[in-house]
Amino acid sequence: MKNKQFILAFICSVVVMSANAFSLLNSNTQNKKKVTTMAVFDGYDADDGYAFVIREDENDEDSEETIYFTEITDAALKAGNLKSEDMIGKRFEITYEITEYEVEDDNGYIETFESFKILEVKKM
Repeated sequence: MKNKQFILAFICSVVVMSANAFSLLNSNTQNKKKVTTMAVFDGYDADDGYAFVIREDENDEDSEETIYFTEITDAALKAGNLKSEDMIGKRFEITYEITEYEVEDDNGYIETFESFKILEVKKM
């Protein structure tokens, strides 16, 4: 009888620990932000994804930044063949999502990362 109680207590503790670990994994996502801006398509690379040049300040040419999008929605893919070199240099209005998340390394240091996902693409 005591063996059954011990096994039941062990199984319950494993389930609780697993649930806690799963909730910690999900809590690493800190912030999601949706942005719509004008961008110039800079190409596609299988390793880096879709590259767009975005000017943070429209009046300052030095504020250009290349952002690499590794994820893209099916709806955005249907807007045009972004894997084609014919699209390089074309202007688009893009809507994308920035997901900021934290990862703790083996030494306990927390690093913040961002991932970018294209939601919509409109050729201008």
